[in-house]
Amino acid sequence: MLVSAGIILVVGGLCACAPLFKRVSQSLGRALSVLGFLVGIVVLIVAVDYALGFNFLSGAISDALAATSSPYLKYFLPAMILLGILLISRPIRNVRWASILSLALGLLVSYFLRTLLPSLFTSSTVLVIVFLIATLAIYVLLRFVEDLFDFIGSVLAFPPIAIAVGLVNIYFGILFFSV
Repeated sequence: MLVSAGIILVVGGLCACAPLFKRVSQSLGRALSVLGFLVGIVVLIVAVDYALGFNFLSGAISDALAATSSPYLKYFLPAMILLGILLISRPIRNVRWASILSLALGLLVSYFLRTLLPSLFTSSTVLVIVFLIATLAIYVLLRFVEDLFDFIGSVLAFPPIAIAVGLVNIYFGILFFSV
């Protein structure tokens, strides 16, 4: 494993506690949010790797869990997933990415249909209709995912919840260091 699970959990927990540091310095809180976004990506990748049993990045986690006698360490995975979602959703919560992606994918659908089936799509009117239908269908699906992600992100970004998730993950990180 490239980085210890304990280090990932402690750094992620400190980044999740960014609302505490915003009171000291606004720039420190922003720096922790940016660092937390990157750490959140790593946390989610390691959590997915461990949950699916690939053991590519999480082999040390399996070894640590087998060697420990702590009954609480087996509950680290839900806390780790919550931490990853919290850290990723904090900076991108207000970005409206569904419209940008649906526009790009609608253009790609129109392009590929014209390239793959040139005899069916000779008229530009048909391509515009295909573009509009594809863009609208993709936008509706992505907008639902965006709203769901926004709701979860706003609940997890509430400072008492974010601080609690951060402290729990710092605790799990310390438990991993003790193994």
